[in-house]
Order: sequence, then C-alpha cells, then structure tokens
Amino acid sequence: MIQLESISGTFKRERALQAIFPIRVLVIKEGRGWLCMNSGDYKLRDARVFFIPEEGLVRLDAQIEAGYWLTFTNSLYTDFLLQHLDPLAKTLFLKLSYEDLDGESTKAYGLLDQLQRDIEANKDLPFLSQSISLFLGYASGLDGYLAASSLDELQQILRFRAILEQFYKSERYGEFYAQGMGMGIQKLKNFVLRVLGKSLSSLIRDRVMREAEHLLSHNDYTIDEIAEILGFEQTKHLYYNFKRYKGMSIVQFKKAKGI
Repeated sequence: MIQLESISGTFKRERALQAIFPIRVLVIKEGRGWLCMNSGDYKLRDARVFFIPEEGLVRLDAQIEAGYWLTFTNSLYTDFLLQHLDPLAKTLFLKLSYEDLDGESTKAYGLLDQLQRDIEANKDLPFLSQSISLFLGYASGLDGYLAASSLDELQQILRFRAILEQFYKSERYGEFYAQGMGMGIQKLKNFVLRVLGKSLSSLIRDRVMREAEHLLSHNDYTIDEIAEILGFEQTKHLYYNFKRYKGMSIVQFKKAKGI
C-alpha cells in the first residue's frame, strides 16, 4: 500500500526508479541534475517536490545527496481527495508538476520522517493514510493555512485526523476526540479552531457529510443504508443534515449527478 525510502547517490538515466505502487512522489532534499520523463527533462533543485503521473518511467540523471521516493496506492490518493475538494487536488498527478518548499522544507521532511517511523512501527492503514494526506496537502500548497504551524502542531493535526477518520461514523461528540488526543475538551476546541480555522463540531460534521456525498454519488447503497452506515438513528436526520451542509436536498443532489 505504501513504500517510502531515502535515496542518495549517483543516478544514470539508463536505469529507472522502481515504483512499487502507481502514485509517485519524488522529494529532492539536496541534489542536482535532471528528472527524465517521457514528457521531457525537469531540473532538480534543493527542496523541490515532484508529483509524478502514473504513466511513464521515472529516470534520474543526477547526483542526489539526500531525497525521498514515496509510492502508494490509488486508494490512499482517494482518501486524500475526500479531504481536499479543491479541483487542483484532482489534477495533482494528472501531469508532472512540482512545488518548491523553500522555507517550509524542514517541516515537510519532518512529516516524511514521521511517516517512515510510523510505517516501521506498523501503524494501521487509516493512520498512514492521514499521514500521506497531510504531507500531500502541505507540500502541494493545498493546505497553505498550515504553513504557520510548527512540526509538533502538524503531528497533533495528524493524530486528530487519524482518530476522526477511524471513528467519525460512530462518534459525534467532541469529548470522545479530546480523550483520544489526551486533551481537555476546551483545549482541543481551541487548538483546531486556531490551527484548522474551524470548530471541532464543524470538522466532525464535515467529515460525515463528505462521506455521505461520496456514497450518494454511487448506486451501491440505498439512502436508508447510507444513513445506517453513517450512524444516523433515522434516515430523516441524514436528509436534514445533508441539506444544511450542501444547500440542496439529497434528491436534488442525485439528480444533478445524473444518478
């Protein structure tokens, strides 16, 4: 599902980097040379992150002092998209693109180092998925509001998101998440409002509704089944909450989707 390795040394374009999984990210911490793709050659520089499309071999003609090679499955990318509704998120790997971390590089490397430790510690997949999503959002600039956060705060955000991802279908009260974070409820409320810019209750509700929107976009489940999956005691509660969140009824939403 995920492979992350540190890379260094001299690379020749005759030999491609091995990609275990289709979604590929190359992070150049220190290095010079070229990333060679079918679409052309792209210059390497320190603190540059490449988001590489599925098609085409990845070759380097370079001297790398330090870098990271991250590959993961499409399902983990889907988890990222569920949290990032910005159209730019959907096109992040559509063609080769890159971002320069510059002054924010230390925190990005810290997130990758933490991801490596979590992989080695056999953390569960939902947690690792949140770790990847946080890194992608931060490194691509889609989560630009996190730029002012310290590495410790980013790790706290990761922990909160991982707990939320695991329990949002069954736990609606902030006290549960505060206990999981080892914080008092008011401290957690203040933290997420300051760092993420939303109230704790809004973050919980938004995650439930994003999943509702995802499930309603397919014909795999009836609306009653979706309400049960998402922990609503009655289907009418799903109807009510979805209209408040989306500004349209479920019937209108499905009609607009052509379902």
